Amino acid sequence: MPVIINPDDMNVTRRGDGWVELTIADADKIGSPAMVARRWTLEPNAHGPLLTQGDAEQLLYVIRGSGTAVVDGEALELERESVLWVEPGETYQFVAGPHGLEILQGYAPGE
Repeated sequence: MPVIINPDDMNVTRRGDGWVELTIADADKIGSPAMVARRWTLEPNAHGPLLTQGDAEQLLYVIRGSGTAVVDGEALELERESVLWVEPGETYQFVAGPHGLEILQGYAPGE
């Protein structure tokens, strides 16, 4: 059965200095542990938190803006419509460019 999730149904998961993580879909919203989707919004030149990827691979898609993803110490340039694939155990952080950075994050959590 299709599920529509409206903006009012989304909630801020975490917030930091110049960045926000918004949960778009998870098991509570779609009734299945099959997928988690979040939107990251970083203000211009903001640094997101240092994160370590858990047991699942994840896809990160740049919606708008540009910046850098630092994955296990390697700086990777991000631009609009870039896709970054992060594997289990990798440590990563986003750094927004001068116009900010917005990313869609999707992964399938372990059951």
